[in-house]
Amino acid sequence: MLSNNIIFRRNRFSTAGLQLWLDAALPSTIIRDGLNKVSQWNDKSGLARNCVQATSAAQPLFQATGIAGLPAVNFDGVDDFLPFSDQTLSWIASSSFTVIYVASKPAAANTYVIGGTNSGTRNNLIAGYVSSNTFKFGFGNDDQNAIVTVGTVGTPEIYTLVYSNADNSRRVRRNGADVAVGASSGGLTSMTGQVIGRYSATFGAFKLGELLIYNRALPVNEYLSIERDLVSKWAIS
Repeated sequence: MLSNNIIFRRNRFSTAGLQLWLDAALPSTIIRDGLNKVSQWNDKSGLARNCVQATSAAQPLFQATGIAGLPAVNFDGVDDFLPFSDQTLSWIASSSFTVIYVASKPAAANTYVIGGTNSGTRNNLIAGYVSSNTFKFGFGNDDQNAIVTVGTVGTPEIYTLVYSNADNSRRVRRNGADVAVGASSGGLTSMTGQVIGRYSATFGAFKLGELLIYNRALPVNEYLSIERDLVSKWAIS
């Protein structure tokens, strides 16, 4: 029988506009030491936007069976984070974009998967939980909160975040269903310090399996196709 790691080597959906693709199911993309501390997670998009963490104390851990028997990168909620190669996210600033990721349900409130350090309005991309039943898709003080059912800690989830600069619409989807639809007052600009695993000084405790970022608002048929694939791959119920 083929392992999931082999099955999921192929591209399974559109890569048009794909700016970053991290996939822990391919351990060869993750550079780690003998203690499985991750110093680099390589981008599969072809744009070499690798996430690098040179500080040992801040490195998350690679886990060979982190989510649904597949590998994942574990962030401890204390001091782990991975900076984006361009911490201003210039490739989606003032643009439509779509973020899709698979992560385990966090163990605590105020658990951010993505965040920055700038406090200005629409100067941070924020994604993560602010309580056990509230998920924030934030633009730095121009935020959208989604009230969600409380999930079991440690269970895998898929979040799809879609923003269109044509009408400033924002959509939050959890496990293949809409949980919030609204609008912002403008697009993201002047982002700084954007990383995985931290927003400002607050760290996230979760396992990350896969992350895709597009510089366009994916249409319904495309994000549904990606969601179906990831739900199957990561055994999301």
